[in-house]
Amino acid sequence: MGEAVTIKRENNIKLESFIKNYLNPKYVFLPIDEGYKLRVIDNSYVYKNDIVMFTDKGKSVHSSVSGRVLGIKDMLYSNGVKKSSLVIENDLKENVRVRKSAKKYIDNYDKESFLQMLDDTSFKYRNKYVVQKFLENKRILLINGIELEPYFANKYFELLENADIILETIDLLSNIFHFEKTVLAIKNNSSDIINNFMNELGTYPNIDLKLMGDAYPNGMDDYLKKILELDDPLILSIEEVLGIYHILKKQVPVSEKLVTITGNAVNPKCVIKVKLGSLLSEVFINNFDFTEKSVVVYLNGNMTGRVVDTLKFVIDSTVDGIVVMKKSVKQVEDCISCGLCFKCCPMGLNPKYVFDHLGNVKGEYKEGCLQCGLCNYVCPSNIDLKSYMNGSEKN
Repeated sequence: MGEAVTIKRENNIKLESFIKNYLNPKYVFLPIDEGYKLRVIDNSYVYKNDIVMFTDKGKSVHSSVSGRVLGIKDMLYSNGVKKSSLVIENDLKENVRVRKSAKKYIDNYDKESFLQMLDDTSFKYRNKYVVQKFLENKRILLINGIELEPYFANKYFELLENADIILETIDLLSNIFHFEKTVLAIKNNSSDIINNFMNELGTYPNIDLKLMGDAYPNGMDDYLKKILELDDPLILSIEEVLGIYHILKKQVPVSEKLVTITGNAVNPKCVIKVKLGSLLSEVFINNFDFTEKSVVVYLNGNMTGRVVDTLKFVIDSTVDGIVVMKKSVKQVEDCISCGLCFKCCPMGLNPKYVFDHLGNVKGEYKEGCLQCGLCNYVCPSNIDLKSYMNGSEKN
């Protein structure tokens, strides 16, 4: 298995030191996944947090705004697929049907009531129901607090501002599910974050804090558990931990998320809080500007993300941000057999072998590929090895 690599960052790409807010989109779009039935009709009024669609198995989708239902429209999502989506026109009033008071403490949840609360709110991360993770009876809990993409800072701000409630929530999970080991992994390059957690950790002796180097791809779940030598842990992101806290504390669904907008061809460069269901293009137009005429836009980062030619994506739990870079032409040259792609591969695979065979190899030569993009990053010939590894290269 290759070692993590330090990614060089451009010095002029620096984020603002505060979180910007854009919580008043004109419309929100909620995907109608297979098995879901609408609970609303055209022109009906919905309150924020209302259930607008449901399944026979009790799953539900909640509105992130209050406003009027306009109908159904095909919308594009971050995976490049269009889905029929419920359109709600935001009335900007944030009306709720029942205003619930926040719980003073979250430590009075037991396993049954905790699972029921996650089920009732249908909390998703990366478009997967978080409650399912807690039904797998894992012995180890690993909290991934390491930002994967080098220019993103969603986790940085979450960690900086929420050390106390992150530890409180992790401790609750550890006690409810009786994990044998509980590990929180964060980067070692922010003294402010480390100090905040160290000041609180004395109250939580069951949480093991691991400080990781600022290297790539330390933030990738499969790689992180390997280098920490943890056998089949339950892995939660910091976003999931904070989402759980929000649900338990306020007893309402998660309706907002952080997104990073950055790069050398956009201003400002910052982390922005947005409504789930917002259009990424609307967020961008109302808050950001291209600073170059010719740009390359990476959805979800320039390492694990992909180049896109539109920003008309619906923001769901899979959208972490965009990197906008000044367009430059990289000349693709012949492979020089330097071996760097094999040396750096975190899973010990050989991208050169797959490239030499134009991707036409047995699955075992690609299985386990994380699509981290390190092979592309280190290749001196600028060959798109990543595309050969995922089979997307057209021969």
